[in-house]
Amino acid sequence: METSLLQEFLSSRLLNIGADDSRLEKLDASCNELAQLYATNPMAALEPLLATWDPAAGADQSLLAIGEVLQKHWSTFRGAFSDEPLTLYRAVVLDAVMRAMELQGTLAVAVSLVASNILPRLHVGQEVHIFSRLVKRADAIVSERLEQAWPKQAEAAQLSPLEVPSVNSLKKLDANFWFPQVAAASGPSTNKPNVSLTAANPHWTNQPQHWSWEFSERMAVVLADVHDKAAANALRVTGVAFKALGEAVATKLNEFMSAECARSNQRDVANRLVWWRQALYSETAETPYRKLTVALVAWHMALDMSDLLPEVYPPAVESLLFEAVRAAAGAEGDTELTIGELLEVYGEKSHLATLVWLREQGTTASRTLLIQALANSFSGGRPELPKLGIDADTRMLPGDWAIWLLREVKALDALSSPDEVEHTVEQS
Repeated sequence: METSLLQEFLSSRLLNIGADDSRLEKLDASCNELAQLYATNPMAALEPLLATWDPAAGADQSLLAIGEVLQKHWSTFRGAFSDEPLTLYRAVVLDAVMRAMELQGTLAVAVSLVASNILPRLHVGQEVHIFSRLVKRADAIVSERLEQAWPKQAEAAQLSPLEVPSVNSLKKLDANFWFPQVAAASGPSTNKPNVSLTAANPHWTNQPQHWSWEFSERMAVVLADVHDKAAANALRVTGVAFKALGEAVATKLNEFMSAECARSNQRDVANRLVWWRQALYSETAETPYRKLTVALVAWHMALDMSDLLPEVYPPAVESLLFEAVRAAAGAEGDTELTIGELLEVYGEKSHLATLVWLREQGTTASRTLLIQALANSFSGGRPELPKLGIDADTRMLPGDWAIWLLREVKALDALSSPDEVEHTVEQS
């Protein structure tokens, strides 16, 4: 069985909780409680996860709140540490997110997208292998969802042949099953021992007239019984067979329809992306991209493309976005922008400030994504830099910033549209 991320912290000597095994059980219960919360409300995992990823987050309020969960299961945990156990909180958050992703696929989508932006630019030191495990699992879950939403092959779906259920053979009856009835119709008694006759024919065959009348009445009942039992048995066997066949056909048709529906959706998305790329017109800005400043091109292209995409998309889509930004921005597309320059759009007369979705991303969290920082800028009337733990002077090409923003948009969309969770988190 694979070790949990919590155990990885312990095995790597990044965390010390003593030799009492009961403490690990209490931490495991805390992780399960948090995992259930994150599975049913994945947006709740974003703030503590951003703080956990950032080694410089310190005593972030979202991490300190983990102590309240720990208190329920390990009431004396504070006595085991001389200072605020921030590493313990971070280990619990990561482990809980890892467990929750198994139930809540949209959380895995968000983890994969945001990690692609942030983690390569952080200095996580000895914890790099722990973060890698989390992201690797998130990427695997995303790949599974991508196969369903975006089939790789262009040809029609190749389904396995229909397996026709076998028909059960009719049950063979013992040759003596109807003997008592036939013997009773033939005469008053039989030469077989231990066979009792019921309502036997009172005449023997040497009394033709009387025997035949009695025989006919009794034998008619026997034949009717034989027919009824045979017909009932045949109906039962064929009924089971037809039911199984119907279910197999329905399952195969559903597989075919699901596969073809996915391909139809894929073709529809691809067609819309081609049209968007050729038109270079922004629906959110209500103007051609070439009339926007380069920073606005990055913002609006990310927002516009996100509306054209399903929850998950192949890597080639990001390349398409990068090239679209270069085509729209011209020479400016080859000039790097800092985070501050990217966020200066808060003061420009653009449609960004009027976008309801963007304004809804405002937050009071101490760790914010770029989109959340811009939303806060619009609400507060002053620029706000995102608190991601990365260098504020980070510079990238406009196309790379557009990809960064697209990932954030899709991550926030995924967190706000979680899957239905039916099962509880199992302990690892």
